[in-house]
Amino acid sequence: MSAATGKITGNSAAGNITGNAGLQAKYRGKLNLDSVLIAIMLCLLYGAQLFLVYSVLTATKPVLAEFPGLTPIYLLFIGLMFTIETIGCLKVRHSIKQHMHEFRYYD
Repeated sequence: MSAATGKITGNSAAGNITGNAGLQAKYRGKLNLDSVLIAIMLCLLYGAQLFLVYSVLTATKPVLAEFPGLTPIYLLFIGLMFTIETIGCLKVRHSIKQHMHEFRYYD
């Protein structure tokens, strides 16, 4: 790895990545496909959880009317659930991007 540029050069574990434009384009394209798959997975998770949230809220509507203090707790839980999933999916993409050359992920 070159200290000045931070790019992989020479005979590293992943080979000479910076000198091969075709290989860089292949990795960039495959990373974009993985990003689309991660986005689809996140949309499916959101859809399933929105259905569950709707089911729980309709089933507990009488309880929420009786105890209005529970509504903010539900909303906090739902917000945390979506936030944690989003952060997890973004970390997966970052990890793939960080290690794709090192592990020859797309070869």
